[in-house]
Amino acid sequence: MPSVKLALDHVNEHSRVLRNHRLHMWWNDTMCNAAVGVKAFFDMMHSGPHKLMLFGAACTHVTDPIAKASKHWHLTQLSYADTHPMFTKENFPNFFRVVPSENAFNSPRLSLLKEFNWTRVGTIYQNEPRYSLAHNRLVAELDILGYQLVETQSFTNEVTSALMKLREKDTRIILGNFNEKWAKHIFCEAYHLEMYGRKYQWLIMGTYSTNWWKKLEPDVNCTLEEIETSLEQTILTDLLPLSTSGEITIAGITAKEYEDEYHSRRNGEFSRFHGYTYDGIWAVALAIEHVANNIKSAQSDRYSNVNAFRYRDPVWEKLFLDALRNTSFEGERR
Repeated sequence: MPSVKLALDHVNEHSRVLRNHRLHMWWNDTMCNAAVGVKAFFDMMHSGPHKLMLFGAACTHVTDPIAKASKHWHLTQLSYADTHPMFTKENFPNFFRVVPSENAFNSPRLSLLKEFNWTRVGTIYQNEPRYSLAHNRLVAELDILGYQLVETQSFTNEVTSALMKLREKDTRIILGNFNEKWAKHIFCEAYHLEMYGRKYQWLIMGTYSTNWWKKLEPDVNCTLEEIETSLEQTILTDLLPLSTSGEITIAGITAKEYEDEYHSRRNGEFSRFHGYTYDGIWAVALAIEHVANNIKSAQSDRYSNVNAFRYRDPVWEKLFLDALRNTSFEGERR
């Protein structure tokens, strides 16, 4: 995690943030495995100094059980990469993230519909919570804004019937929520059904791996050229990796200067979330600073400084929740 190490260095070198403290991180590799992640969490809770906050995780099936367990320790958690829309403040009140939820992609899609005056639309989504939750929110927003929803289709194991129903309803503007594996199947089938070209406009997620359409599985019944033909003119909405404003950030550098230093340190490692990771560490540092400043006038030794932090204490929990809710800064991503 070169971006984490870089952020820690910048925080600890900063002249005004956490001046009387050093920010340390205890690392655990969950290997994107829920059992490994939960064991690492419990081991960490029962060893070493008390941890003020949790940072991570990136995999939903690890984030979910840890977010539920950490609530019992009255700990706050900040994720830098988990975009699953299930993590709402109602269901996970101690969970925060610096990366946008997949629900956030609905807004730019709606802006595109408005910009091009596309009022008659259809949707297709993969029948899994990651995609259905964001889709359901999208449908509600389409209804509120008065768009004509011609057809909505979901799929689990095959996409042909869903696409044929969209075609039968003469659906020309199609909004899709599905993973990259199924994206290849969908655009292959769209090629065979001639649902591409000037008469169609697809708007899909762009949070896939680099050159995802070129990695064709044996069960995709299309050539690369056919997939690329079908994908022409498709609009993809993706995360903005770094700020383009040129503003000086909290670290005293621009996003471009951060990027140069990140690349000089990464030694072959790379994460598309590196900017969010870096900003996440700064959010942690500023939240701790916020708590430290707020308890200076405390009359009780139990809350006199952050070194007195204890688990399962609702007062400490509220201090950190309020701190994260009120943390705002110019980061590499903003």
